[in-house]
Amino acid sequence: MIPYRLSLDYTLHPGWLEPFVEGLRAGQAVARRCADCGRVSFPPVRICDCGSVDGEWVALSGRAIIRARTTGADGDFALVQFVGADTSAVVRLLDMPEGATEGQLAASDHDLPQLCLGPVDGGQSA
Repeated sequence: MIPYRLSLDYTLHPGWLEPFVEGLRAGQAVARRCADCGRVSFPPVRICDCGSVDGEWVALSGRAIIRARTTGADGDFALVQFVGADTSAVVRLLDMPEGATEGQLAASDHDLPQLCLGPVDGGQSA
């Protein structure tokens, strides 16, 4: 076997997820509501649990309840449920106080479309 280093430079288009990806870049929660059963998914899913592919984009407040939290070599992460969504998501925590029980969607600190959660109202949580 001959070792060979390959470097690629390309751009991936978000496709049908464009409203979601652009929302993440702006720190806004854009979810998908199923046209058949009304289930709201954030992050969005292409095919709802009911089997439908029809849906509409809806804005959420971006506020989320922290269900579980962990710290690893790459930072702090949490399993959260965004208010208005029927699903859960894993997010990166940005400057969240240790005992915080909720947070607010924040724009990524690396200009990437990442799910990041920051403090609510400057660190206050309800």
